[in-house]
Amino acid sequence: MRIHAVAEEGVLFPYISRALQAAEAGGEPPTAPFGSIDNPIRMMEDEHESAGAAMALIRELTDNYTPPDDACTTYRICFRELEAFERDLHVHVHLENNILFPRARALEAWGRFA
Repeated sequence: MRIHAVAEEGVLFPYISRALQAAEAGGEPPTAPFGSIDNPIRMMEDEHESAGAAMALIRELTDNYTPPDDACTTYRICFRELEAFERDLHVHVHLENNILFPRARALEAWGRFA
């Protein structure tokens, strides 16, 4: 997930920001270091799928984050934090897959956000 974050924050997001600024100024879009914006977006979407599948497996193995009756506080907190992480992951994936990525594709296609 660190590699995913580095790719997003170090490459994709700065490119989207520069492309938006250029579109708003009526200028030329920046040169993409990755060809079409679809290339890194598809990679991100694949990684989102993998992360979601991993969290689904963790949820299944932990019986929906249900600690045993005799679990210590640390064990219980760990399960709560895993569940919170999964919720945050779902929000992250939704925002990117359903809002940012379609707008970034539109920006590349039309020179502005749709």
